Parts: sequence; structure tokens; C-alpha cells
Amino acid sequence: MRAQVQRTFGGPEVTVIEDIDDPVPDPDELLIEVRACALNRLDLLQRRSALVRGFSLPHIAGMDVAGVVVGHGPGADPTMLPIGTEVLVDPVSTCGVCHRCTTGKPAYCDNLRTVGSTRPGGLAEFVAVPAGHVYRIPDGLSFVQAAAIPVAYLTAWHALVMVGEVQAGEKVLINAAGSGVSTAAIQFAKQAGAFVIGTIGGPARVAQALALGCDAVVDHYSDDVSDQVHAIVADGVDLVIDHVGTALFTASVDAMDVDGRMVFCGTTTGTQATVSLPSLYHWGRRLIGAGGWGPQEFAQMLEVVTSARLLPVIDSVWAFSELAEAQARMEAGGCFGKLVVEMA
Repeated sequence: MRAQVQRTFGGPEVTVIEDIDDPVPDPDELLIEVRACALNRLDLLQRRSALVRGFSLPHIAGMDVAGVVVGHGPGADPTMLPIGTEVLVDPVSTCGVCHRCTTGKPAYCDNLRTVGSTRPGGLAEFVAVPAGHVYRIPDGLSFVQAAAIPVAYLTAWHALVMVGEVQAGEKVLINAAGSGVSTAAIQFAKQAGAFVIGTIGGPARVAQALALGCDAVVDHYSDDVSDQVHAIVADGVDLVIDHVGTALFTASVDAMDVDGRMVFCGTTTGTQATVSLPSLYHWGRRLIGAGGWGPQEFAQMLEVVTSARLLPVIDSVWAFSELAEAQARMEAGGCFGKLVVEMA
């Protein structure tokens, strides 16, 4: 099969599309013919260094897989998802037997594995994945749309709903409104009945965020985020969802109301932030790390996506032969929604 293979660390030059052996599914795995795979920032970060315990070379990236079942490993029930079933994949799997798995904390499994990170990923013609983490594509969604769901929508669902516990009528600030995670979070927040303020850079992208459903948008290129949030909602917001990290961390804290809470789930602009401790404890504000999602959450999230008829926001679609160009676009920034590669 053709796959984009990384054999060392560095820049774009370390990934090459080459012909390698097709994967053979292990017991209780399915073999998926990949039809589309969305890109994620981790694809680029892991090109430079091993960020996740268990990462190894050679490596095939691609966490967001949509495709067709073409084979069953020993023990996988062929009647559950027969050959030809169109599916998408929850990329994260746990061992079920370690101390954390058996004491109610499977999201922090000692042996956690992720498609496209610590397992071979979907930037290839075929991928083998655990059968219990494969789901039928909801009716009406294309392979491209389905591939845009797993990481972005589950990250947003977990941070906003499971950890942030968003409520109808709350005021929610969602940073980087054009990212895959944030476009999903905006949809979930509006579906929950929240008043949503997004942050994004540039007038054109502000207009896109408003069109997606934000009630107000702050242009962080030209405006002070905290001041503008308080100009929109005088007391500040009840909840912040942030995966930007360093760049907007302090401003996000200052944008919160008394007793506000901030759930953070990423560090795309850096891993270190400085914050005034009195700005937290004096006003009863809470910082909450989103943590990992539980095994049952993917099905819960997918049910909401299906019932609410949510449609992923797609920035652009690329052919597999254009993968290097697609990754360069992601690295350059300025996207709105997910970048998806079609396997042709």
C-alpha cells in the first residue's frame, strides 16, 4: 500500500510517500480501506519530536480515519460491521487491565494507544484498528465529513460538555474559533443553548465565525480580548474553552466572570503561561485541565452529532498526492475548519 512514512525527526522532508506492506489485523481488529483522513496539529508536532509515551519510528500519522471495512482479524465479529460497511474510527484505545483501567480511570490507561500517534495512522491506503472503536458513519455524511469528526468533535464534546458542564443561558468564550476543535465546540455550545463569543484573527475570519453561529466575535489581531469580552457581556463569561495555551491564557482568565471556569485542552502556542494567582482565588475562578476522554464518550458524542444533524466545517479537501501541500497549509495557519485528505 501507499503511505506517508516518517523514519526520523525534522521538518517536512522527513515524511515520504512510499510503498509498504499492507497491515494485517490482529485479533479483534478490523482492516479499514481509508477513504479520507483529516489532519491534526499533532501530525506536525510529532514530526519534530516524540511527544507521546509509546511513540516510535517508523511512523504513519493520521488520527481521523473514515473508510470501508475490508477485513476482520481473528475474533472480530464479522456480523457487527460486515465487509463493505462505511465507518469512522475513535482513535484512542485502552488496555482494560491496568490499574487505571480497573479502577475507573481508563482515560489515563498506562497502555493507552492512539491511531496516528502510537499506532499506525490513516495517512495510508489501509489501517488496522480495534474493532470496538469503529462506528458506522451517520446517514448523510460523506467520507470527508466523517473524517472531520473524531478528534475535533470528541475533544470539544469532552471539554465543553463532560468537563465544562455547559448549561443553557451561559456565556461561553471559545478561543481560536476557526480551528477544528473550536468549530465543533461552537456547534455544541449553541446546541446547548449558550451565548457564544469566539476569538479569531482577521475580519474575514470574524465573518466566518459569525456565520457559523457565534453570537459575537473578538478579533484578537486588533482587539484586547478581555476588554472586548467585557464590552459584550459586562460581567464576563461563565466558561472558557481554550486549546491555544500561552497566547490567550491570561486574557481568558481576565475575561471570566466571578466563579467562572476555564477548561483547557491544548497548547498550540506554547506550554507555559503566567497568571496572577489573586485573579483566580480572589474571584473564585477555576482552571480545569480537560484530561482524557472515557471509552463511552465517542458513542455519546456521535449520537448528538447525528440527532442534531451537525455538519463538520471543512476548510479544504486535498488529494493524497497533495498531502505535503495540505500539511504546509495547516502549519502556515489561517485555516477555518478541518483539512481533509482524500485517498484516491
